[in-house]
Amino acid sequence: MTQGQRIAELRKSKKMSQSELSKAIHVSPSTIGMWETDNRAIKDDDLVKLADLFNVTTDYLLGRTDNRHEDILAAAHLDEDINKMSPEQRRAIYDFIEFQKQKIDEDNKKD
Repeated sequence: MTQGQRIAELRKSKKMSQSELSKAIHVSPSTIGMWETDNRAIKDDDLVKLADLFNVTTDYLLGRTDNRHEDILAAAHLDEDINKMSPEQRRAIYDFIEFQKQKIDEDNKKD
């Protein structure tokens, strides 16, 4: 899927016209049309506005990933530091990871 197709799909999923999208991010309606047909490159600041408006990552808009939302990763060097952590600290890390997974799942269900 091209960048333009992704923008068009996201716009339509929000039931927005090209004109409404153009007003929301302060560009001309013809610019939206050219983006959606891949006839004009998207400026970085406009890409960020689109990502914020549609609650997706810029990588998704650029076609670098098919995941609309950033996967939040929590990393801990448990292999090296496990003996230095209390059971409460380990539990807090695991709880945080589970919380983030649930948050991502909930966000994905909204789309």
